[in-house]
Amino acid sequence: MKVGKRYALTDVSVIDGNGGKPVNNQAVIINDGYIEKVCPADELNDDPIEKISLPGKYVMPGLIDSHVHTLGITDLKYWGQIEYSAALTYSYSQALRMLKYGFTSVRDISENGVYLKRAFNMPGVTGPRIVACGRGLNRTGGHADVTLYNELDFEEKNNMVAYRADGADECRKAVRRILRTGADQIKFWATGGGNNFIDRYTDIHYSEEEIRAICEEAKLIEGTKVLVHCENPELSKICIEAGVDSIEHCTGYAPFLCDLMKEKDVYLVPTMRLLTKWVEDVVTGDFEAFLNETIPKFFQRDFLIPSAVSKEEQDQAEVEEVKAAFRHAVENGIKIGLGSDTCFEKLMPYGWYGVLEMESMQECGMSPEQVICSATKINSEILGLENALGTVEEGKLADLLVINQDPTEDVRVFQNDDIIEYIFMGGELVVDHGRMIL
Repeated sequence: MKVGKRYALTDVSVIDGNGGKPVNNQAVIINDGYIEKVCPADELNDDPIEKISLPGKYVMPGLIDSHVHTLGITDLKYWGQIEYSAALTYSYSQALRMLKYGFTSVRDISENGVYLKRAFNMPGVTGPRIVACGRGLNRTGGHADVTLYNELDFEEKNNMVAYRADGADECRKAVRRILRTGADQIKFWATGGGNNFIDRYTDIHYSEEEIRAICEEAKLIEGTKVLVHCENPELSKICIEAGVDSIEHCTGYAPFLCDLMKEKDVYLVPTMRLLTKWVEDVVTGDFEAFLNETIPKFFQRDFLIPSAVSKEEQDQAEVEEVKAAFRHAVENGIKIGLGSDTCFEKLMPYGWYGVLEMESMQECGMSPEQVICSATKINSEILGLENALGTVEEGKLADLLVINQDPTEDVRVFQNDDIIEYIFMGGELVVDHGRMIL
């Protein structure tokens, strides 16, 4: 398929991204990369415009994943073992795989994302639009700090995902240095994440003073949004009051935050697949062996005092708690965006894990229409690009999917290999039946 500067996709059903059902027999006019008009197809009968008739197909906005890490590695055990230049090169292929699954835009937390953003903005270089956060801020010994390596050597040379900052003054300087690289948004880890022996997810990693310093410094640059990894609802409250724009992970949400989040216009990116399928998807096989081999029993108080509840019972209780929090957020109108938290390809395949996140959001209480809205319109707001992306309407960039099944009936159709027929970015065809057009 070749397309001109001005053309129309006709005889299609349009899913506009606003949360409704498809509108049949429509035409989407594209002019110089932007959507000029959406109208009934028969309005073009006498128009000499180039027409591409696609009966039985659906046109919808490109999907957006608002929480990924293009680390350029396949498994946690390779973190710090691969030269940075090699990791950056491999991250390019990870970004392309997300595009092939329909994710035309992503918000990336890694230094790689800053460079990929620049590359994909060059003429003739195909890839998803990237809103780059650069490295996220973490404290010494905090989440994303790899404690198995010499801290200075590893952190400065090889940690593509995290930038260490301790104390309010260091946090301010770190924000400035990250923005200097070309980052669009600032990410920080306010709590642990349960990935190493001094990284329990409930532990507080940044003080209120440090959190306020991060938010205040970021907001000095107009338009800069701040996202926070927070798995402690009490600390989420402090983060919201300090000025964060989104809470990452549903473990950081609780009903008492609902009114405050609405008042402050704060979004939730729940990462439901990761939180509800952590044991099945991640803590298995090689990863489990890696944990057992490399992470010692560090805190005696955690390992020598017997628990009245088994690990399996505790894991299941936490999953049910997350599901209940998610349902509350959905039912009470919290603005929720889709984020997969994809980071290690072997365990969480790029693009595919975003598709699985859609399924988990639907299974945990969202309607298919709500999931699609989260992955398009809501996420465009989280990226700060709602004026350009996220819906099929006049004036928006023509980042579009042409698909052959109706996802408003069940978002699991995105798991079918042949569902996406065409992907357009800025009106240009970039994927044709799974074939990347580079």
